[in-house]
Amino acid sequence: MKKILNEFEVYLGTVCSIAMVAILFANVIGRYVLSNSIKWAEEVCLMLFILSIYFGAAGAVRTRQHLRLEIILERLSPKGRMILEIIDNVIFMAFCVVIMGGILPLVMQLYTNGTAAAVTGIPKFLIYIWLPIMFVVMFIRLIIDCVQRVRDYQEDPTGEKKKAAELAAMQNMMVDDDGKEGV
Repeated sequence: MKKILNEFEVYLGTVCSIAMVAILFANVIGRYVLSNSIKWAEEVCLMLFILSIYFGAAGAVRTRQHLRLEIILERLSPKGRMILEIIDNVIFMAFCVVIMGGILPLVMQLYTNGTAAAVTGIPKFLIYIWLPIMFVVMFIRLIIDCVQRVRDYQEDPTGEKKKAAELAAMQNMMVDDDGKEGV
């Protein structure tokens, strides 16, 4: 249960993606086999697609897989790397705050106006509310990442343990032609 809560954004993104594919598949079958398409399919799939992007973005922050230039980080000392990664996280947190500041008034306006999707009638604020929620999740994940980077540096200030672990992981991934673990 703890794993599911810790990775909830990945699971929600996966559910959205699977639901989107299932709806699109059903709509293709309906349109080309039964000559009757699902009227709400495009609208719902667009909503699911947008949600899966934001859930995935939050998941990428948690696993440290968001965009960055590794070539620069590789050339730095462990302390320099930690400092630059924390600066990167702080800039990303500022971006999250700016986006939340822009999206929250829109969500409140959609809620107040009662704006609904054209075909399904789903209140639009129910879709848009996930955007600030995911930016808050990203913000929290970035704070946790900053704390973890400081802890990692304190435990391994030279970076030797990390290099040894990476080398061991690379060696475990290498397989020779006979299917045996190599080198």
